[in-house]
Amino acid sequence: MAITIDKKTEFYQDLLAQAKAIISDETDLIANMANVSALLFGTLTQVNWVGFYRVVDQELVLGPFQGKVACIRFLLV
Repeated sequence: MAITIDKKTEFYQDLLAQAKAIISDETDLIANMANVSALLFGTLTQVNWVGFYRVVDQELVLGPFQGKVACIRFLLV
């Protein structure tokens, strides 16, 4: 059975509300990235990795994530 657009929209609106609630009282960026990646990984059933990369100097550097091992750095060209 296919998921309707309305159900999908509702799902993502609820997920966004949960993410906003989790980060609303915290100012630390790394802590917020960690909690959001955990929320997404625990909620999205079809993913094997959810996380963040930060721009540091001229590289993307691995930040908080959930899932399989990831590349640590990517050079930005």
